[in-house]
Amino acid sequence: MTSHAQAGRTVTVDVLVLTASARPGQHVAALAIDAAIVLIPGLAAVVAFVAGATAFGWMLAAGAAVAAIALTVALARTGRTPGRLAAGTRTVALESAAPAGRRLLADALTGRLRTFDLVRGRDPISAALAPYSFPPEALAPAKTTVPHYGFTRPAVVELDTGERLQLAASLILGRDPVAPADAPAAVHRWSDLSRTLSKSHARLEWDGQQAWVVDLGSTNGTAVVRAGAEHPLIPFQRTPLPDGTRLRLGDRHLTVRTTS
Repeated sequence: MTSHAQAGRTVTVDVLVLTASARPGQHVAALAIDAAIVLIPGLAAVVAFVAGATAFGWMLAAGAAVAAIALTVALARTGRTPGRLAAGTRTVALESAAPAGRRLLADALTGRLRTFDLVRGRDPISAALAPYSFPPEALAPAKTTVPHYGFTRPAVVELDTGERLQLAASLILGRDPVAPADAPAAVHRWSDLSRTLSKSHARLEWDGQQAWVVDLGSTNGTAVVRAGAEHPLIPFQRTPLPDGTRLRLGDRHLTVRTTS
């Protein structure tokens, strides 16, 4: 987790956003392959010593030691070893989402290492998610209808359940959302039995001309769905939304309507 200032506040950004923890089977496979690389020449050295082939035994023992050192260096520098390559995983430090380097032993002893599945989720040391930008023509200001009493009509949020919510200014969606005192907003508790929504997952905003979305550092991310493709959003990055934009929050979907 890292922190940065936004709108006069300090917010925490999840550097492991959109990653997936390795499954038990992947841990076992990686450990078995790495252990075999060291144990096979080590056991062969024992057999050679017993058989009286001392010189050959020392060669095998040296090979086992070199293999163990090489595995440790690879894990420290890249977070990957032959076993992890085969299992499709990488091990990194939780605080930085980077290979542990010289802190490998200390982080391992204090439980600060975690292994991630590179098939089901983002590689934790890949470049940060790039801000998503709609084509300029898609972001033309919405043509709003202003009633006679001078207030701009609200935008509409259509949930995947068919429910329609008014977006008059700011709205926070999540399993059990809370609006901070320094950034008031309406809240909507969105039922989510799969628990893919975070408690306060995303914030939608409407200024009468433009709608915006901000992912609030959610566990399972927020993405723009456009032309059949998903574009994950950077946590705490304010992204403008043209009329009819479809968003994915966890496993849930919604559409933002800004014109009649």
